Amino acid sequence: MRRYDMAEKKKKDKPIDEETVTTEEISEETVVNQSNKELEEAKDKFIRLAADFDNYKKRTTAEKEGLRAVVVSDTVSAILPIIDNLERALAAATEKSPLRDGVQMVLDQAKVSFDGLGIISYGERGDEFDPNIHNAVMTCEDDELEPNKIADVLQKGYKINDKIIRHALVRVVQ
Repeated sequence: MRRYDMAEKKKKDKPIDEETVTTEEISEETVVNQSNKELEEAKDKFIRLAADFDNYKKRTTAEKEGLRAVVVSDTVSAILPIIDNLERALAAATEKSPLRDGVQMVLDQAKVSFDGLGIISYGERGDEFDPNIHNAVMTCEDDELEPNKIADVLQKGYKINDKIIRHALVRVVQ
């Protein structure tokens, strides 16, 4: 009887072992699938986070450049009346003198500084009048120039990139 009991026991044990092995295989397969799914989710999250960070860097760089242009524009707007007065003083000085030379050097230095900041002056006699960047305060007749040309510049205009700091005040030919 012992043999019979042992044989029965082996029969009972064998299916249990197969069932256990099958359950372990399913369990391992489930764990592997779950791990792969988590890995894909982590990769997706990482890619999105990297893209968000890249967009953040681009946005802050653009904001910083925009803020810089505003600060430079505001600062230059405050300095322009001084430049205008120096130009008027230079135009009024008819004789060559050390004072006139000093004023010219200051204006030259201001121009170099403006160039370094990307500030451009505009509005010259003979230029085409553009109401977007020029402010016509008078009209006149001039035999040398065609209609809608600038006859005189009363005050230079300044811009940084495409942003107008100050419109040029001009007299336009009719």
